[in-house]
Amino acid sequence: MAKGKLFVVTGPSGAGKDSVINQVKTDGLVFAQVITTTTRSKRVIESAGKPYYFIDKAEFEDLVAKQQLIEWAEVYGNLYGCTKAEVEQKLASNNVVIVKVDPQGARAYKKMVPGAVTIFIMPPSYEYLEKRLVNRETDSSDVIKQRLQTAQRELEHLLDWDYLVVNEEGKLAEAAEEVKKIVLSTAC
Repeated sequence: MAKGKLFVVTGPSGAGKDSVINQVKTDGLVFAQVITTTTRSKRVIESAGKPYYFIDKAEFEDLVAKQQLIEWAEVYGNLYGCTKAEVEQKLASNNVVIVKVDPQGARAYKKMVPGAVTIFIMPPSYEYLEKRLVNRETDSSDVIKQRLQTAQRELEHLLDWDYLVVNEEGKLAEAAEEVKKIVLSTAC
């Protein structure tokens, strides 16, 4: 069985990682997506497996205790991680596999999956990121403040990533095309 290539899409909260990945799929790139498991509450537009597997804290802690996660982290009071089984299954049966994680998780993938390619999705500016987080109306002002502080720290470490893609306001198609080109040029 051919082994696939793993692409790790990361960036600060609100940079548009999900939007870029969804646009890449709409544009016809064929890939499997690793779905993250979280203890975060579902938002109104979400369901099981879209975009996360939602479980309670006890179930998550059991996965950690049994060492069944390739990486995990606590982010803004919630636990997030990807199971080893899901990653291995996707890599074994697909040429291109994409996982979306926060930068902490992306660093873990770089260490644990040889050859993983990291793509950092950047907002066009810090001010744009703040506007986007406020306008999506999914977090309290305290959580938005935490997300912005974390983003500031993340933006200071851009050399950690293999590729940087700026998701300019109103130019989602261009950002997706750039990600698609990265995948196609490095998947072989």
